Amino acid sequence: MKSYATLARRAVRVLGHPNSGWSPADPDDDNAPEIEFRFEITDDGNKNFLLVCHSLDGRYAADTWHETLEEAVAFAQDSYDIAPSEWMMSGPTT
Repeated sequence: MKSYATLARRAVRVLGHPNSGWSPADPDDDNAPEIEFRFEITDDGNKNFLLVCHSLDGRYAADTWHETLEEAVAFAQDSYDIAPSEWMMSGPTT
């Protein structure tokens, strides 16, 4: 799969447990553990995109499907508070 954007290391506060479901917590939730993640936006094998994340300790992982690169970036901003400027872009999508 082609990679379009990466963010090698980003701390995310999480709710839940790795084997029973988890989600990003509010960044200000001091009770939620802060875990280091790697994020990548790849193609899905067709003409769409996957936002893929996994914790650096290997315990947490998730992906979401998006029709466009812009939608994947917007989802990462809404869900993980990742600003578009934080991504290292790999090149054009065509």
